[in-house]
Amino acid sequence: MSGRGPRGGGRGNPSRGRRDGGLAPQGRGRGDGAPPQDSGRGGRGDGRGGRGDGRGGGSSRKLGDDEHTPGPKIFSPPGESNTPDAEVEAKENQIVQENRGLSLSTLSLADFQLPLRPGHGAKGTVVHLRTNYFKMSINARKKLFKYTLTLTVKYKEPKKNGKTGKVQNPALPPERSRKRRQALALLFQHLDFRSIGHGVATDYGSIIITSEALPLDEDGTKEYIIVYREVEDREPASNPIICTFKLSYGGLVPTTELLRYLASTPTDPSDFTAKDDAIQALNIIVARTPNFNTGIFQSGKNKFFHYPTDPNTYDILGGGLIAVRGYYSSVRTSTLRPLLNVNAQTSPFYPAINVLDLILQHGNDNWLTVEYFLHLLRVKTKYMKHKEGTEAIKVKTIVGFSQQLDDVLDNKGKVMTDEKGNVKKRRNYQVKPLNAQQVSFECKEFGNKTLTIEEYFKEKYNITLRTPQAWLLNCGTRETPVWIPPELCEVMPGQAFRGKLSDSQTSQMIVVAARGPAENARRIANGAHRVIGFQGNNPSMAAFGVGVDSKMIVIKGRILPAPPVMYGSKSQITPTDASWNMRGKQFAQPVKVTNWSFLKLGSARLENSHIDLFKRALKDYGLGTEGPTHPRGFEAPLPGPEDANDASIQKIFQTMSSAKIKIVLVVLPTSSAVTYARVKFWGDVKTGIHSVCVVAEKLSKGAQYYANVALKFNLKCGGVNQILPNLGFLNAKGTMVVGIDVSHPAPKSIEGTPSIAAVVASIDEHYGQWPGSIRCQQSKKEMVSTLNLMMQERLNLWISKNRQGPNRILIYRDGVSEGQYKTVLEDELKQIREACKEVYGQRVQPQITIVVVGKRHHTRFYPTDARNADNRGNPLSGTVVDRGVTMEKGFDFFLQAHSALQGTAKPSHYVVILDEIKLGAEELQTVTHHLCYGFGRATKAVSICPPAFYADILCERGRCYLSKYVNGGPPGKEFSWSEAPWTGNVHKNLMASMFYI
Repeated sequence: MSGRGPRGGGRGNPSRGRRDGGLAPQGRGRGDGAPPQDSGRGGRGDGRGGRGDGRGGGSSRKLGDDEHTPGPKIFSPPGESNTPDAEVEAKENQIVQENRGLSLSTLSLADFQLPLRPGHGAKGTVVHLRTNYFKMSINARKKLFKYTLTLTVKYKEPKKNGKTGKVQNPALPPERSRKRRQALALLFQHLDFRSIGHGVATDYGSIIITSEALPLDEDGTKEYIIVYREVEDREPASNPIICTFKLSYGGLVPTTELLRYLASTPTDPSDFTAKDDAIQALNIIVARTPNFNTGIFQSGKNKFFHYPTDPNTYDILGGGLIAVRGYYSSVRTSTLRPLLNVNAQTSPFYPAINVLDLILQHGNDNWLTVEYFLHLLRVKTKYMKHKEGTEAIKVKTIVGFSQQLDDVLDNKGKVMTDEKGNVKKRRNYQVKPLNAQQVSFECKEFGNKTLTIEEYFKEKYNITLRTPQAWLLNCGTRETPVWIPPELCEVMPGQAFRGKLSDSQTSQMIVVAARGPAENARRIANGAHRVIGFQGNNPSMAAFGVGVDSKMIVIKGRILPAPPVMYGSKSQITPTDASWNMRGKQFAQPVKVTNWSFLKLGSARLENSHIDLFKRALKDYGLGTEGPTHPRGFEAPLPGPEDANDASIQKIFQTMSSAKIKIVLVVLPTSSAVTYARVKFWGDVKTGIHSVCVVAEKLSKGAQYYANVALKFNLKCGGVNQILPNLGFLNAKGTMVVGIDVSHPAPKSIEGTPSIAAVVASIDEHYGQWPGSIRCQQSKKEMVSTLNLMMQERLNLWISKNRQGPNRILIYRDGVSEGQYKTVLEDELKQIREACKEVYGQRVQPQITIVVVGKRHHTRFYPTDARNADNRGNPLSGTVVDRGVTMEKGFDFFLQAHSALQGTAKPSHYVVILDEIKLGAEELQTVTHHLCYGFGRATKAVSICPPAFYADILCERGRCYLSKYVNGGPPGKEFSWSEAPWTGNVHKNLMASMFYI
């Protein structure tokens, strides 16, 4: 959807492009002020660091500080109560009492059921906590109207494809896209909507909520026709796009029924199944204020950012990115009340600067990397003029740089064509883009004179390019490019970066984003209303009869005691602050390490003293006294280019395989993610050699570092590092604990890059060994496609170690949202049962309990009393919450098992969606908490239950195997299953081990 403005004329022969070097930026294209051309073709770097303490024009302060930073360690607003709502607690107790009297202990949610809460935990020290939830009020007498929306688009005058002659319609703008938002903004200028005032809200997809009824036709529908134009354009294009919106009445928003449901108990008669619809409508209403504010931008669902114009309100990440602060909001429900969950957010954005300056800030000489960085970035140009001579702003999208397209040949050398008879083309990535001096064309506007891009802009617009050597930007399409010099483009504000941050940028982001709990709470309480607008006299919320309290709610929590941890000779340690020191201890079940060696890559420095220290660590922790099988170790160069480095790593692993090496200590010269990924690929997938990677400079850190490396050696070789003696029902033999996770490709991964599914499972009575299965599956598919097969692999390995199958299976399923619970029970549970049936045959099938683990939520807790806080102001480790903000009837709890090293501690959320084992609340909370102390490669409790954590790590290992696809590539490149180097599992030598740890 684009209105056409003034445009240059002429056609060119880009094959005349000269290749005389330059900064880098080829050319084909047409239109909108840039020289149009025919279809011929023309002749993530590292971050740069922050700004330090001083900022030009601003106050001197540390990176990330602002007006919310100063203040006491405990967030305790004056005059606010530190006591939970007694009415809510009484209702929670009533619900649990009635649950116990029900014969069918399941909660009906629409057309599926969840287990009811069996009780509340009582173990531990009771504490009161503030949480980032605000109580919402809803006027039950206010009617809210819901409408569903469909959109069709066409050109005003039929537009035919030049090759096929068929009528060509414009692309339908996706839901919540910029163009869909603009089309709806034009729709809302209609009198029907303007007459309602602030009482109009939309999800920019298929739903509109209004505070008054719209005047529909007799059939309950109405069509609105608008002529599309861009927000920057005064008038529509000469042949504009016509948008037809059809509204259909969807009924009243069931707010009254929602309030009645939240106040009900399981024994109350209820057929309310529209809870999700009501919450969806409330979220649309809450988001109305930031959505209608043109100065506020979104980065992901329900995340809103006030894009900064003052350099003192953002932080530089380096590499051409800035960190911008914003807020997340989401309507949630709990017993008796709807709540608004609000959290502070920080996300990377592109700065609103000149594109040439952005390229220079990015600081990478690899044109493919720069193209990846700029791909789909929206920019504006100002060099064109309206008829009266005023500045005409045009907004474009960067597709990339120039592309040399070669004919695709079959295996006989014959040119291939598509179904329409067009010659198939493939991009040649060996040819660099051209610049404004290297592309020339015949320009009709100037008497068919041959001009370069540089000359064209001088002739047409009297613009002398400052940097004509820069790579030209394609701001059109691959078929009909529009070439514009980058110095004439400015980045449009409010565009979030979707790719992967460099190590340096990640470090800077942590500095900016990792705010302490009290500061985080102050930021939410005092700053969120400026962006989301949920406090004070908000005319939008008032129009809908919705209000949000200005105070965070207070809820009740408990601090569970840390479990004892047992090491060799049954010696026990009692952790303090969720951590402990194993000095003087041996691993609980060490494995004698044999056939091991070390590998030095590239320029890494490795001294004999380092090997001696490592041998000492192996001896001290019980892994044996044998030195490396090859005392002189192995060595391989890293020549520089990625392909050459990869070939070198491949060769040395094949050499070590021939030498019968089972596990190798790999010393890397730097923390290069690329080198690490290739080491894991050649070790795990191709040769079956365990590898433990260390960075050379860390070898001088001392004994503790070598102890951490020894932890991984023991786990990979089949040992158990620590034992948890008090695991409740898990201490009785016969329970297999499973972790399941799926990892999806990042937004800027190569198109079609698969998702990666992983399943890990315990195999021993001490829950110290967790081998796993791993597979690729359809991109962005959350449910595990091959769960049947992977569960059979886990069950068969369990049986090989225990002589019989488990009679109970406790599953921690990571990463599924509330809306996917039903799919887990319908899809994944079915596969799990099929796997059990395949393995068990006619024997008694195991009982199964599934607990969903949530870590991407936005719930935070803040102590109300310094005596119940750690030295950073976070809740003490072991804090568990099963009241106040939990499900009104379901079985869930929040657990912060760990002690946060920095920032605000984030609890994990556990939701029971199937419970055949019949676990009590106390029992499940305690076991889950204790398991967090059993993470094998650490001497501290972890934030998420180890089965889920291990599955997550295994998924990440799969991403290593596909790193070239996962980390992005040139725009237009697609993943090919037939050409992929890996699609599942690892070398047979490692399949029964924790190779991924």
